[in-house]
Amino acid sequence: METEQPIRYSLTRRQRLIPHLKIWGPAFVPFFVLLESFFIVRFIGEAIALEWRGTLTFGFLAFGLLLLFRGLVVGLFDIVLHARRDMDITIEENGLGVMIGNERWYLFLDGITKISQYTAGVWTIEHWNGSVVHILKDVISDKQIRHMRQKMEFGRSSAGTAATIERGRQIQTILEDEQMV
Repeated sequence: METEQPIRYSLTRRQRLIPHLKIWGPAFVPFFVLLESFFIVRFIGEAIALEWRGTLTFGFLAFGLLLLFRGLVVGLFDIVLHARRDMDITIEENGLGVMIGNERWYLFLDGITKISQYTAGVWTIEHWNGSVVHILKDVISDKQIRHMRQKMEFGRSSAGTAATIERGRQIQTILEDEQMV
């Protein structure tokens, strides 16, 4: 597959929220929000009352829960804070490039764990590193989806695992060489 031109589109809150809820679980998300809210309210209450044991306990629980489920928290904040999310992606031979700020970041296609349609008209690509990319169905071709699925399946095979390990070794060598300079 040759290098494709950037694909640009916008996602609404709904197009990002529905897949987010389905990935994390429609029952878990409200439970998490209520539990985190309880910990934060108790933390603030204990801090105002100058009860340091309670402040530390509930502060630790609130902060720990945020760290443990940071992907869920970041996704929810993004949905709440941005009504529309402008996307700029490329699909190449071995990578999915996502523009973040002024830099393009790549996800290896053989690291994709799932390609789903959680909501009408939106493909959701889940990567092993926790990254999730939503792509409007209208802006991506069936050929590109097939290509990503083939790479995903290759990544699950023993040959794909061996290729991933070798790529990791090459990346480690490059990083070590850069540190020596």
